[in-house]
Amino acid sequence: MSKKDEFDDFLPERKPENYSIEIPAEQRPFENNRIPSGYEPMGEIELRGRVFSGLASGRVRWWVLITGWIIFGSFALVMIFVAIQSSLIVGLIYLAIAAIPIIVLFRGTMAKLSRRNRRNRYR
Repeated sequence: MSKKDEFDDFLPERKPENYSIEIPAEQRPFENNRIPSGYEPMGEIELRGRVFSGLASGRVRWWVLITGWIIFGSFALVMIFVAIQSSLIVGLIYLAIAAIPIIVLFRGTMAKLSRRNRRNRYR
């Protein structure tokens, strides 16, 4: 007997392998819409941006919009009053800073009213 035959006695018979290729279905890209952490500085900035964006676009409930006018609007109006009374260059900076929440709330109110009118118009 040859050495090759002795080696084949210890191994099982080799069967031919069938190769196949699996092609996965086409997948849509995963949208990473995670909620940022408010404990990190950049996450806090992103959360504030989301809040002001939702508030300015009118996608919030009425009670949130009214509460925003009461809390942010009253504080901004006090700052505007102080800026007008000071009549200094620093007062203009106060005026610009105080106008930002008023503009956001005004845009949100107008968007909310126009969205409501659009919905009622097509019913």
